[in-house]
Amino acid sequence: MSTGQEGLWLTHQLDPDSPAYNVVLAVRLRDRVRTEVLQEALTALVRRHELLRSRFPGTEQGPVRVTGPAEAVRLDVREVPDADDERLFLLAQRAGEEPFRIADEGAFRAVLLRRAPDDAVLVTATHHIVSDATSQWLLVRDLFAEYGARTAPETPGPSPVGTDWDQQVRAEREFIGSPRGARAAAYWRQVCAGLTAATLPTDRQRPPQRTLNGATVELALPDRTAARLRDAAARHALTPFAWLLGTFQTALHRSGAGDGFLIGCPVTTRFTPRSREAVGYYVNALPMAAVFGPTTTLLETAQAAQRQLRTGLAHARHPVELLDTTAGRGPLFRISCTLVAADRLPVPGLYEGPVRLGGLRAELCDVPQQEGQLDLTVEVLQDSQGFKAVLRYNTDLFDAATVERFRDTWHRLIDVSLDAPGTRAADVELVAQDDLLFLLALGGVS
Repeated sequence: MSTGQEGLWLTHQLDPDSPAYNVVLAVRLRDRVRTEVLQEALTALVRRHELLRSRFPGTEQGPVRVTGPAEAVRLDVREVPDADDERLFLLAQRAGEEPFRIADEGAFRAVLLRRAPDDAVLVTATHHIVSDATSQWLLVRDLFAEYGARTAPETPGPSPVGTDWDQQVRAEREFIGSPRGARAAAYWRQVCAGLTAATLPTDRQRPPQRTLNGATVELALPDRTAARLRDAAARHALTPFAWLLGTFQTALHRSGAGDGFLIGCPVTTRFTPRSREAVGYYVNALPMAAVFGPTTTLLETAQAAQRQLRTGLAHARHPVELLDTTAGRGPLFRISCTLVAADRLPVPGLYEGPVRLGGLRAELCDVPQQEGQLDLTVEVLQDSQGFKAVLRYNTDLFDAATVERFRDTWHRLIDVSLDAPGTRAADVELVAQDDLLFLLALGGVS
């Protein structure tokens, strides 16, 4: 097991019934599905990707990974003939949220919710210990490639098999013990020196034991804003994500997180061609430092974010969990922000609209998931149409209205940064002028 997997295993032991670390991809299928062929495809998929047939029992020496036969993973077909669209969506969400018994039953399941012979939702769910966002799309791609190879000869066959997981774990351990690993650890210790995890003021006292209960709010940037963001970022030689990350850090600063703090920025560790085709937990988080002074501008925060991202990627192979242990303090992160390039996911077009998978008409059923992992986790989804941010928060700490206000603050800072990037972070009025005049008018009416 990798360092990250060991951390996820421990988290699962603390709350085995939580769905916070379930990674889900649900697909609505509008053609007749041959379930016996889908089972054959599922078996072939699990045979190709060994983590999908792995269990994670504990031993006296710690957790271990045990692989089983591919045939043991069975398609769960559930007949739901009376479900309307709303009910079908809810059933898909619940199928993804069902807890995993990773020690005894493994960390992967596939559920087919069949409303009619030509109308069903396939829910593929994994525990994060065997998967990540890219992996979930890879396994769906490979599953339907296997299905299509059996039903539609013109469908492209499966991709080459990725690397075996034991090789990945050995490579990680060799890196940690190497001079490059030592330099990476030293770099991250320098980044984190004197800073603690960003923390927003909460609506309720933090429970003595960490909880994993969550919910979601979203921020969709208007098309015009997305176009301006791309233009502004290019004009200043920045990526749009660095621009959004800088304004996100500024929103934390203006919302009470302080003048200096750390957040996490999860990135992929798929550094070899073979690993890019494998299902697994290929993720590490980059510690991102934010420091604000009286004259710090919005543009400067974006530029600082870009510099840290570029430099940090050179040290991304160092497991963040070891940094946390080395620091000898509380959690390294309570808030994270990551980018998902939806237009570059392994199933082209599925995120944006209907496609054909394995000869079947399919469309994404975008169910809520992975809520409550941290105080706040933000996923920036970028596609050819624009940008959307998914803000998942811990409901034991925050009310929805609080997170919605934070979202609106972030949106306001994005708008101001595009209008006047040289504006000092401390000078941004968090209420638009028209809204401020309206509120002042209300105050004068009393």
